[in-house]
Amino acid sequence: MVKNKIEILKTKEGKIKNKTNLTYELARLFKQKPNRKFFGVPRQYFYYTSQDTLNKSRLGKTADRVKGRMLGEEPVFLDSALAVQTAEAMTFYLQNKGYFYAETNFEITTNKKGTKAWVAYFIQPNGIYTIDTVVFECRDTAIQRILDEIAPASFLKKGNPVDIKLYEQEVSRITQYLRNNGYAYFYPQYVSNLEGTDSSNVEKTVSIKLEVLTPPGKQSHQIYTVGNVYVNPNFDPSLAALPAPDTIYDGVFFATSGNEFRIKPRTLTNSIYFRTGEEFSQTELDNTIRQLGGLGVFRPPTIRYEEDTLNTGSLNFYVLLTPNKKWEFGTDLDISTTERKGVVGNRNLIGLSFSPSLRNRNFLRGAELLVTNLDLGIELAPFGPTQDLVNSLDFRLQGDLYFPRFTDYFKMWRRFKKWGLCSEGFYEKLRKRATSRFTAGYNVLVLLNNYQLQFANLSYGYDVPLSQKANLSINHFGADLLIPTIVSGSSFETLLKEQPFLRQSFSKQFITGLVFRDINYVYSGSSTLNNSYWYFRGYFDVSGLEVMGINALYNALSGKSPELKLFNVDFSHYVKLELDGSHHWQFGPNRSIVARFNTGIVLPFYQSETVPYVKQFFVGGPNSLRGWYARALGPGLYRDELTLDPTNRNLFYQSGDMKIEFNLEYRFFLLRPLGLFNLYGATYLDFGNIWTIKEDANRPGSRFTLKRTTAEGKIVSDLFINEMAIGTGFGTRWDFTYFVFRLDFGLPLKNNYPDAERNNTYWYDFSKLQLRDIVLNLGLGYPF
Repeated sequence: MVKNKIEILKTKEGKIKNKTNLTYELARLFKQKPNRKFFGVPRQYFYYTSQDTLNKSRLGKTADRVKGRMLGEEPVFLDSALAVQTAEAMTFYLQNKGYFYAETNFEITTNKKGTKAWVAYFIQPNGIYTIDTVVFECRDTAIQRILDEIAPASFLKKGNPVDIKLYEQEVSRITQYLRNNGYAYFYPQYVSNLEGTDSSNVEKTVSIKLEVLTPPGKQSHQIYTVGNVYVNPNFDPSLAALPAPDTIYDGVFFATSGNEFRIKPRTLTNSIYFRTGEEFSQTELDNTIRQLGGLGVFRPPTIRYEEDTLNTGSLNFYVLLTPNKKWEFGTDLDISTTERKGVVGNRNLIGLSFSPSLRNRNFLRGAELLVTNLDLGIELAPFGPTQDLVNSLDFRLQGDLYFPRFTDYFKMWRRFKKWGLCSEGFYEKLRKRATSRFTAGYNVLVLLNNYQLQFANLSYGYDVPLSQKANLSINHFGADLLIPTIVSGSSFETLLKEQPFLRQSFSKQFITGLVFRDINYVYSGSSTLNNSYWYFRGYFDVSGLEVMGINALYNALSGKSPELKLFNVDFSHYVKLELDGSHHWQFGPNRSIVARFNTGIVLPFYQSETVPYVKQFFVGGPNSLRGWYARALGPGLYRDELTLDPTNRNLFYQSGDMKIEFNLEYRFFLLRPLGLFNLYGATYLDFGNIWTIKEDANRPGSRFTLKRTTAEGKIVSDLFINEMAIGTGFGTRWDFTYFVFRLDFGLPLKNNYPDAERNNTYWYDFSKLQLRDIVLNLGLGYPF
């Protein structure tokens, strides 16, 4: 068998909407697929050659077996019965999409020798049926009123196709709404099948009736309220009988069996969102399971409910909790490639780190999680041009204390809700879903022969799961102390003397937020309609805003104008915004295209002239423009003299206040060597650059401007887009399931500056291409 083909024939109604997507969905129904190819060579060739071991040495036989396992596939012989099954499956699928009278035929063609076969499937949709009217019916008058009330939000709307997926979504919507309003024993089976009558044979429209059935022998569904709530915090699954309750707290019955509470009962009652007398709600039940499971103190909780035999319409709930171990010790040994946001960096640093950790799941008996991490790392530069193998040493100690609840100590969010600055719904998500976090850390990074960087930080904030797709992190308080120490006589010290902007950004600084520090929003979603998924991240960071207010108030009251410092260390004042988004399109199981856009801007304000170097933007490296080394490109039209040295791989420092970057990557499956991992190939295009907001005399042309002119007013660059560099390349992705190793070979296509020796063209001169111009990038994980 050589190939499957799908051809969707034209209909009287005109073009098929989303024809490409429909073809892809039908292709997933093939019952028999031809052999794949490896760079154009059918894989059955490798299978056959690996079987031929006659007159071969032991080494040759072993090599053939390995080749067969890595590249070979048993030949796929045509089975006409499977072609019939595929056609039937396609017809059934189309009918469920609203093509009620679809027909699928297939044709098998062979070569003259009869050794190769092609199967073509011809799809005749015969028009799609759409919804004309929808009627909801139920003998239960109370449910009928609810159905009429929620009908406007129905998935089954006039003009939509009569699609089984829309029907399933509608059944789920009705079921969820009823179960959230007391109908504890309502299930999807109570909603009738999708049925309809032709309202117009000409227009191909259907009138649909959905009936909500009542329980057998009954005229209505029972509404249930919450009865007693029983909690067993020491549940043993091996015991058949549950112990009797012996303690009552906040209306909840606890069975402690005389043991002391391992966790404060208040923590448990605050995690239970249903109370005696309230109507049954599936959402509140799910929230309770999620919250109790998120405490970390217990194994996944079990919640059962039973109808009270003495009180009709009441459900008693049994919350069964099996404790986890309180202490957990772990250790990690990591081998990674590192792209660090420091000033000096090798193009490919291989990092080795040893990271022991200690976790206490119930630190203050309120399900608080204390995590202590110690990281000891070393970075090696095996591909560097110098003899120095060790590039840097890293020590980090960090403690994180997580509270399984929302802690609004200053009543700030309550006031925001009162003043209308946040909605009632958002405040409820904060109150019910947010976990609070305190973090303290100390980090020492030593880049040998260049500098030592000490970094201490304190922060307090929240993590809020807004939905299954969206997460929000807010840091209200943050204080970071940055203390660099430059190695005397080093090349980096010389560089700082020549670059005043870099010298200012690389000084002792406090990065602070006393009321608000930063906010990070992440959203990821997917669509089965066009087989794609996407990712978005928005990050906003501000430092020194409250310090500015305190300084201004002090100056106004004292009549003086000193700059506020702490221990003779300056406070940093800046505001930063960064946006990052990507979209992933899947074309079959083995091919995909990924597009990514990343932009950001950071601005100093008040008494700060520059932004701390660690908060600035850069491009280049394995996760950015892969045709350049990290920090070797830009800003603007500027060309770093260090890039002119072909032996330099270490000392690049270019950064900017603004960044625009776009990446496009095509990924495709190659093979699965020995069944150990999936090897994918990739080719890509990268666009982007960085700019400064202010003029930098030491880096002419670095400032962002729409039109760049000379002192005489002559335009030398029409648009900033001309200053965006373009790179390309190819690579491989070694997918081991638990991690992905990445190898990319990048090449510049277009520079960010004009070449005066080549009539001011921006494009790369390929006539002078050398092997050293290809940039090798190593990485773990996908670049985006």
